[in-house]
Amino acid sequence: MPVISTIIPVRNRKNYTQNILTQIYSQLSNKDYHKKFNVIVVDDGSTDGTKELIRSQFSEVNLLEADGSLWWTGAICQGMNYAIEVLNSDYIVWLNDDISISEDLIDNIKQICDSHLSKEAIIGGIVRDRTYPDWVVFSGMLRKKLIRSMDYFASEKEIFVDTLNGNIAIIPRTAVEKIGLPDARRFRHYGGDFEFVSRAKKSGFKVILSSRLQATTDCQIADFVRYMPPWMQWHIENNIFKKIKILQGFTNLKCHHNIWHMLNIIYWDFEHIPSWKYINFYVRQVIKVIACNFWQRSRVERELQDYFKEQNAPQPIIDAIMSEISRK
Repeated sequence: MPVISTIIPVRNRKNYTQNILTQIYSQLSNKDYHKKFNVIVVDDGSTDGTKELIRSQFSEVNLLEADGSLWWTGAICQGMNYAIEVLNSDYIVWLNDDISISEDLIDNIKQICDSHLSKEAIIGGIVRDRTYPDWVVFSGMLRKKLIRSMDYFASEKEIFVDTLNGNIAIIPRTAVEKIGLPDARRFRHYGGDFEFVSRAKKSGFKVILSSRLQATTDCQIADFVRYMPPWMQWHIENNIFKKIKILQGFTNLKCHHNIWHMLNIIYWDFEHIPSWKYINFYVRQVIKVIACNFWQRSRVERELQDYFKEQNAPQPIIDAIMSEISRK
């Protein structure tokens, strides 16, 4: 059996971390392959007792500690290095801690890693919403469109895609040996998964999204809004201080719509992006946010409805957002 190492980057989410580790080890108990299945947790400077919890309750975990400077991509890179150089892993599995894995996930990971296909492909999974199970919250992208519905798997369990989210992904060691690690310099927190998988596909690896790899999450309205285009967030928000935070988000690395993330995603295969492009992009984004105040209501509603349809958003979430707008 190949050696498999799961990497979980964490920071100050003790309950989430405890939950996913409990699920993993529950599935590994009494399995004949548990010694070939490693769990690596990269703790990026937690101060909420996460490290102490792991040491006391999950002694089998390979715990790597950092000072808070790694962010998601840096933590993933550190874990991947450890998996290959120390644990001599054949496969690396990315796994986020804020999901609940399906009851057969570990067995399915093992079966996939035993198959011939896994040697030449990166295989990702889907994260569905617990309340609205047909809504796929995290998955992958095909022809520049996010996969948000289970309809894609109506006839096949696996589909070929262009890139993947890093919530669940199986990566063969050969991919790392060929293309290196994710780019933690350009994609510190967001986009590291997108860039790495896109680069792997460009180098010849297949990219597959598999419905055999599943998890669930509780996506709240605030979570949905946070990933909407900035001008939509601005239009929804009534509080002036929160509106200002939306503008500040363009230069905040912790914000999903920061200009470095957005521009580097657009030019992911460029080695260098000139500074003037960042300035130009920032100005255009701010202008669009302000300009939406003067758009006709029909245009705003049309674009919102198009976005909701593209995201396969559940009707209760749509209704809540539209209700908030109607109060303006």
